[in-house]
Parts: sequence; C-alpha cells; structure tokens
Amino acid sequence: MLNLFIVIFLAAFLPFMVGFRDVPPDKNIETATVRETILFPPGQLFYAPMASPKEPRTHVSYFRLNIPGDSISIGSVGFGDSFGLVRRPGWGKDDAWQLSISGAVLAQFNMSVASMDLINADYIIGFPLSYRNGAWSMRARIFHQSSHLGDEFLLQPQDPSLKATRINLSFETIELLGAFEWKGFQITAGPSYIIHTDTDLKRSSVVVAVDYQSREPVFKPTIRLFASALCHSWEETDWNADVNVKAGINIRSPYTEKRAIQFFGEYYRGNLPFGQFYKLRAEYYGVGINVSF
Repeated sequence: MLNLFIVIFLAAFLPFMVGFRDVPPDKNIETATVRETILFPPGQLFYAPMASPKEPRTHVSYFRLNIPGDSISIGSVGFGDSFGLVRRPGWGKDDAWQLSISGAVLAQFNMSVASMDLINADYIIGFPLSYRNGAWSMRARIFHQSSHLGDEFLLQPQDPSLKATRINLSFETIELLGAFEWKGFQITAGPSYIIHTDTDLKRSSVVVAVDYQSREPVFKPTIRLFASALCHSWEETDWNADVNVKAGINIRSPYTEKRAIQFFGEYYRGNLPFGQFYKLRAEYYGVGINVSF
C-alpha cells in the first residue's frame, strides 16, 4: 500500500517538479539567431523522439505488460532532466552548438502484487553535444547506464514468467542521432555503440523514429496533438525490432512556451527496455503523463 501511495503522490506533484524540456509545444521557439556564447542556455537544440523509452524525462505511467504465459500491471516512474551548460554560435549564419548534462532514474513497479515490488531501476547520466542549423539538427551523446533489480523482487519467490538472474549490467555508450523537421514532422535516425562494459554484451544498435506535432492548436489555443513512433534494434538481441508508439495531447502554459504537460497513450512490442529484462520479449500498452518545464 505504501508503494501505491508513493505513485499517487508523485503523479499529483509532478507538475511542481523540475522536468524535461525535450518536446516543447513549438520547436521554432528554439533558434540559433543569438550570435554569442551563452552560459546555461534555456532549452535544447535537439529534440529526441517522444517515443524513446530511455530519454531523461519526468513522467509517470501505468500499463499492462503481456509476457509469455502471463499478464501483469506495471507502474513506471521517471525523474530526468537535461541542463544546458554552454551554447556557442556555429560557422554559419543561423547555426549553433550546445553542450549539456543530462541524467535520469527510471523505475518500474509490479502493481499486480500486494507489496507492489520495485522490479528494476535504471540510472543514466550523460553529456549531450547538440547542433542545429534550421530544420537540421544532430546530437552526439556519451552516457553511462547502470541497472539494478529491486530488493523485494529478489527476496520474494519470482514469478516464472517474469524472472531475471542478477547481473552487473553497466555500460558506457556513444550515441549519434540526426534529425530533419518539416511541417510538424521530425525524422530521427542514428547508431550507438557500447564503448565499455563489464557485462558480455554485443555493442552496436540503431534507431529510427518519426514524430509529429500539430502546428495549429486544437480545442483551445494551449492544446496541441502529438504522435511518435520509434523502432530500435540491438545486436545483442539479434537485431529484433523493438517498436514503441506514443500519441496524445500537449497542454502548455499560456504564460511560457516551455511549461507543458503531455497526456499520452503508449504501445510497445519488443525486447523490454527495463535494464536486466532486456532478453525478455513482450508487449505492453497503457497511459501516462510527461511533464516539461
């Protein structure tokens, strides 16, 4: 019952916490027209796909996980942010570079048992270097991820359909993504490579994504529609396609372009993006809230 209270508390107070600026209501607000070096710049130059399950974001979601032979309810909570350190003008007229630091804690709880056990927690910290020139943008990021199974999950008898042997899953990765925007659409693609790990993992992966944000508001001036579809493949899982789709509404503050809440529905099919469960192929669907400050 305590874990349920914590999840409800987090859902209620997420709007007052520091969140992730990753998907602003209108990407055109981020321009590179200021031709001087800026310390601690607001916002980002590169916008990662909304359907990316590993991006540092502040969110809470609830979904139904279908695994071979069973179906359970999962509560997922994430606390993440990206903080701009410095932005410099590029060589052209309207381009710019930005160095940031980002971090996140992503946790999943088993809501189908009375104790609502913590199943897995992923810890991510990285340094993104982003670049923008008009509709084109890119991001090179080096990041560390470590994953840990929950104590209750390890101590309780494990469900045979949702079980994992504890390993030291920790690695450092270099990721390179490029994106192009056109009339509310964004296409993103790029590879990543694990440069160091203590775990016996294959190193290469690729991702392709398509995002859409309505350029015109719906219902009220502060409400817009969005959708995102992402496909990820990793050499470690035999290049199986992991597909994630999100769609919903973005409600922004009328007083600032940055502050917004996204309500979304989500569907995922593939190898689970939850730390040490990466070998388990399954699907889930549910709803969630993402907060942008």
